[in-house]
Amino acid sequence: MSIFARGLGISDPEIGFIVAAYSLALFLSSLIFGRASDRYGRKLFLVVGLVLSSFAFFLQIFARNFLGLLLTRVLAGFCVGIFPASLIAHVHENKKDLSKFSSFGSMGWTLGLLMAGLIAFYLSIESVFAFSSLLFIPAFLVASKMRVGEHHSVNVPVLPVKIIKKNLPLYLSVLVRHSGANMIWTFWPLFLQTLGADLFWVAVIQAINGATQFVFMYTLSPRIGYASSVAGGLIMAGVTFFSFTLAANFWQILPAQVLLGVSWSLLYVGGLRYLMDRNVEKATVSGLFDSALSLSSIIGPLIGAFVISFGGYTTTMYLASVLAFMGFLLFRFLKRE
Repeated sequence: MSIFARGLGISDPEIGFIVAAYSLALFLSSLIFGRASDRYGRKLFLVVGLVLSSFAFFLQIFARNFLGLLLTRVLAGFCVGIFPASLIAHVHENKKDLSKFSSFGSMGWTLGLLMAGLIAFYLSIESVFAFSSLLFIPAFLVASKMRVGEHHSVNVPVLPVKIIKKNLPLYLSVLVRHSGANMIWTFWPLFLQTLGADLFWVAVIQAINGATQFVFMYTLSPRIGYASSVAGGLIMAGVTFFSFTLAANFWQILPAQVLLGVSWSLLYVGGLRYLMDRNVEKATVSGLFDSALSLSSIIGPLIGAFVISFGGYTTTMYLASVLAFMGFLLFRFLKRE
């Protein structure tokens, strides 16, 4: 998205604002529909969310300036936030392994990034939007045939303060860590281009992260206690973000992507297990988890757009490393309290 936006003549601070606006829409959507899924059932929001996402992602083809890209990204963010909480709650309620489920999500990211790199390299970035829109259709067809058991409505307040306080150690630590991460990801493809990577290698580098997540989530992460998993993921993230600043060319980023994949696997799967095992409001707590990630995607790009004006891309990485370690300290302290 950042490379596409740069091609439209959009500046780095404006790119940061677009990413933040997308994440704000995703934050609100996750908050609203996570709670709604606990009250009214899973399948409705899963099916509707997939259909609307297909439509919204296709509209991005027509963006030709700052305002057009801003509006289509806000719509895409809101639509894609409708269904994840319902899907995660459905998986847990059917006694499926959350680690293996999450690993297939990571494999989807990996394949998507590789396909996006090839399509953008040989056709155009606009073609990536069309292809991503098409991929929602088979997902919708599978979801529409999915069997869902009888739903037992859970009454959740509009603002679930008690639920937030109960899970605050995780939500706050993830918010802090991921705010730093999103300072980096907002400009990540542009940073990789300064190291000599073309569109294909930008995709490959990001796909290594996803492939590592798939392998680690599927094989090892279920064997680690969820508290240790979250703490380990936060520490490893701090080390990884700092290591980015040492790269002199894009080849040197490759090993760090493996470390990044392991760190996110530990944090994400450990976080989901932490929430699912401790709460009956499955979709609500999952939606709040997604909302914390989305809120960090608002805070991070806005701070990054400010920081990058003074120190360049590596400055965001130093700050992100500090924030990841702060997230670890917050998790350990608040969990003990």
